[in-house]
Amino acid sequence: MDDLKGQIRQFIITEVAPDLGLQNIEDDEPLIESGIVDSLGILRILSFVEEAFGVDLSSDEIRPENFRDLRTICAMVEEQAKT
Repeated sequence: MDDLKGQIRQFIITEVAPDLGLQNIEDDEPLIESGIVDSLGILRILSFVEEAFGVDLSSDEIRPENFRDLRTICAMVEEQAKT
């Protein structure tokens, strides 16, 4: 899970929110509430995890609460990887 989390963290820092100049994102940092991720960012993260980890997220998973923080995103990806 650490590798998964690290890859998603790096993607958010470098691709979703590069203008913020973030060096790190904590596992439980509120991504949407803090303004790090917006609706376009959710779509970019969705596309990234589907491609990078070979999961197919259904429309049921595309809800802001599933993108609340790194832990939540990783749990969603891991759950989908099991199916």
